[in-house]
Amino acid sequence: MISTRSALATAALVAAVLLSGCTGSSPDDAAPAADSAPAETAAPGASGETGAAETPADGTRTTLMAVVGSADDPEAYAIGILDETGALRTSVPAGDYSLTFVDRSQLHNFHLMGEGVDVATEVQGTDESTVEVTLVAGTYEYVCDPHSGTMSGVLEVTG
Repeated sequence: MISTRSALATAALVAAVLLSGCTGSSPDDAAPAADSAPAETAAPGASGETGAAETPADGTRTTLMAVVGSADDPEAYAIGILDETGALRTSVPAGDYSLTFVDRSQLHNFHLMGEGVDVATEVQGTDESTVEVTLVAGTYEYVCDPHSGTMSGVLEVTG
């Protein structure tokens, strides 16, 4: 069963991607052929840049969601990292995080790479698991491995 939070998060991702106007295509290809898939990626400069990531005193970690596809179309060419409110994030403070995969796609995966982190879902199959990651200051890249040219993003981690 799909949780309401996951459904809202994927809807927010798709809305943020569409509102950012980042489709991975040039203005000349604004109307793709019916048999071609759109190439939507999360763009730097999107909303959701605030908030602290300090691990609370009770030891819980801040949750981020690694989303591919959308609630309406798991195979949509959309990828991004969302916070607990469903806002697309392009920057987070360094700290400990619970990264929950929201990967309901059979065509895509989510792969996060950066200093000390290399975690990914499988392309075949779905995954809604959670992994614990520690993000240090620097740049982290995330991609859909089979579609890295059109489905990718960057997460800046600040000191």
